[in-house]
Amino acid sequence: MLLDIWSKQRKLSLQALLLVFAILIGFITVPAPTFAATQAQYYISPNGSDSNAGTLAAPFKTIQKARDVVRTINGSMTGDIIVNLRGGNYPVTSSIDFTSSDSGTNGNRIIYQAYPNETPILNAGVQVTGWSQHSGNIWKASLARSNKLRALYVDDKRAVMATKTVSSAGCYGTYSITSGQAPWAWETGSQCDGAKYSLSDFPAIASNQDDIEIETRTTWTTSIVGVRQVTVNGSNRVALFQQPGAAIAQGAFNGNFQINGSHKLMNAYEFLDTPGEFYFDKTSQTIYYYKNSSENMTTATVFAPNNVETILNLKGSSTSNHVRNITFSGITLLNSDWNLANVDGSSFKQAQQGNLVNTAYAKKNFHDYTYRNLDLMPGIVKIANADGIRMERNTIKHTGADGISLINDVKDSQLLGNFISDIGGSAINVGHPQHVYIGDYTSSNREKFTVSLESVCKNIDIKNNYIYDSAVLFNGSAAVSGYFTDTLNFQHNVIEKTPWAGISLGWGWWNFNGTSGSIRPGTPTTTAQNNSISYNQFIDTVQILDDTAPIYTLGSQPNTVISNNYIKGVPSGHKYGMHPDEGSAYITIQNNVLNINSGVTWTLNSDDFGSKHDLTFTQNYANVNKISNYNLPNSVINDVSTYSDNVWPVQAYNVAVNAGVEDGYKTLVTPSRVPLQDYVLPASVFVSGSTNIGIRSTGDASKSIWLAPSGTTSFTEGASMTKANGNATSIAAPQTGGNYKLFVIDAQGNRSLESASLVRVNTGSYVRIRNAATGLYMDGMSTTTNGADAAQWSASNSNAQQWTIETSGSYVLIKNRQTGLYLDGMARTGNGVNCGQWSYSGSSNQQWTMETSGSNVRFKNRQTGLYLDGMGRTSNGSIVGQWSDSTSSNQQWQIQ
Repeated sequence: MLLDIWSKQRKLSLQALLLVFAILIGFITVPAPTFAATQAQYYISPNGSDSNAGTLAAPFKTIQKARDVVRTINGSMTGDIIVNLRGGNYPVTSSIDFTSSDSGTNGNRIIYQAYPNETPILNAGVQVTGWSQHSGNIWKASLARSNKLRALYVDDKRAVMATKTVSSAGCYGTYSITSGQAPWAWETGSQCDGAKYSLSDFPAIASNQDDIEIETRTTWTTSIVGVRQVTVNGSNRVALFQQPGAAIAQGAFNGNFQINGSHKLMNAYEFLDTPGEFYFDKTSQTIYYYKNSSENMTTATVFAPNNVETILNLKGSSTSNHVRNITFSGITLLNSDWNLANVDGSSFKQAQQGNLVNTAYAKKNFHDYTYRNLDLMPGIVKIANADGIRMERNTIKHTGADGISLINDVKDSQLLGNFISDIGGSAINVGHPQHVYIGDYTSSNREKFTVSLESVCKNIDIKNNYIYDSAVLFNGSAAVSGYFTDTLNFQHNVIEKTPWAGISLGWGWWNFNGTSGSIRPGTPTTTAQNNSISYNQFIDTVQILDDTAPIYTLGSQPNTVISNNYIKGVPSGHKYGMHPDEGSAYITIQNNVLNINSGVTWTLNSDDFGSKHDLTFTQNYANVNKISNYNLPNSVINDVSTYSDNVWPVQAYNVAVNAGVEDGYKTLVTPSRVPLQDYVLPASVFVSGSTNIGIRSTGDASKSIWLAPSGTTSFTEGASMTKANGNATSIAAPQTGGNYKLFVIDAQGNRSLESASLVRVNTGSYVRIRNAATGLYMDGMSTTTNGADAAQWSASNSNAQQWTIETSGSYVLIKNRQTGLYLDGMARTGNGVNCGQWSYSGSSNQQWTMETSGSNVRFKNRQTGLYLDGMGRTSNGSIVGQWSDSTSSNQQWQIQ
């Protein structure tokens, strides 16, 4: 019976009830797993008992009990061991730890999975009830907690600490450090002991002054220090800092706490003046919340985190003793906590960059310390010294710091189809900044990882995840942070809404490249390599901070590829479309589409600062062409193909269609997060009439998909209106020229809103056709004689490089604007024969099939059976040839 259950297709509902929240997270269908033998199955339920046998009828109550029972039978497994979690709330009061003793053995897995159609919730928070009106829109409730509270969730929405932004009047007092006085005191120096403010700006604080935090920001990051006391000095209010944390934060070489300028004060009742803010009085153990006008606090469901930083902690004991072969599937984890870094009782958060914490008073550039003064923020899931770990179709949300963190020596592991949202720092972290070299630990050099523990994270697949709203507390964190990684495959993900970068990949800048000016001349770092960022969507990134891009890289990363990504929504300002920053090398950036604000500083920041080299930036598309530098060493930097109105040629449009989560994971995206019509048509495209356009399937055959003029309410197929089945992955463009919107009609005839994107049917419009291998454009050479050769030439504004692609049944005709002649196979059938031009004849020599090849197309002549080929000829005026089918890029063409 159990095997029958296991072998059936399972459907895991991710309706995050969030206890009594009744908030719909979404229904995710899990495909049937590959059949595997099952050694044992156990069951857990919030209503169970750890004295039970763990059966469906008598389930355990906790994961810890199931884990401990599994330990007794996993020594020599004969099949998978499956632990089924029934739906409901599982309070988590401390980290749930998994070690090498909890591993799957003999190639089998231990699987912790949601029971079919139910949602188990590992909840590190406590519910806050008994709300009463305090004053006006401020309500209050009791919470049994003795320390500061940094987060609160009201009806599944994050509330923020009460804040007030003021101007600092400068430094107050001095705090002195002597090198060696404590483990954190790496150098001698002095910093401000506090800051001064206007009495009218900074009000008197009645209680819990040591819970106040002050945040400042630089161009690309933020820094936070704690306050120990608020007092008055003459005409100034003075906030005395918690030390030594504030000294560490101020003394850092870069990204440090700014004593002057704008200061964001946080976490005092006196700042509570805006809907969505809260303040927790630890003395009276009372939460005060300023409610929104739409909220009813007598019925609202409210949770507070409960001092649990990490829910799942998977860690082996060494590089040779891993925790391995464990799966977590269909589980919701939420409400982790973090009260900032703590050094000698002082709380703060500072690092030059990223989801890191500086742990020492060290004033030099952090490269000088080989990053040994840095560590990661905690994740709600932490994984280290592990392999074969799979996190699949889980929901991760409401974290105090990071989401899923693969820290050290994680191998052959996968993050697949997870929904990760409302994350304090990075949604996903891979690696550690101290992995610049492996095995360099000594007893005196302050390296975090001993030789037996340290190894780079390798062979990590992060695919089909939807990451929404990250770095909400620590804005300088990328949604995905990758440090020194080997074979990280980041593919088919969606990253939406970030204050800084979408993904930051690499570390070390140029400072560990082994050159004479580097930290270790002659010993370059080699740990980062073979990475891929491909087929992802980046939506509304770089929304708050600056000096970055949706995709940001650092350091040498041989054999790394960034391709086929669709980027949308970078605002104007000191921001970029792509940013290979200092030391970036051996990286190929190709076939990406950038729909960004034309007011960005650079489409590509390829400046020559920081020893960048061996970069390839080719065959990319954008609505604005701003390249900062074309002349990096050993690099090929080309202009982007520019379409200022964001209406793309088919090759660029196909990048958008194929980017983001794949069809089997579409429930992560629609309908709750992206309107269905915008999922189906993710970008705008221009085509000729009747051309087939790739679209995304709705997944519902009862629906129909229409292309029709904007505002259409009555749908009839015709020259200006086309239809496709709801399961279709392509639709024909209307024959009549004009702009068309996409609509989805359900079985009852209900019409969706029209798509944001459009299909533009061009009549007599012209395109340019560029060879992917030679980089030259097909050119009619202004020769009007029948039989004249078609040639190639570098980009120009000449009409000789402009062509119309006309439909002829299932074939296309390619006509030169200047010569008026059609591209013609000339009945030549030998490999390498020239391709000519001829006046219209109706001959099959002028008929070509246009085949999609990734983001490019290939043209096959109907008569000769040969493909249009650039022949590897790179000189202006070289002839375009024909060749039998090959995989060569000489046969791949870009329509621009």
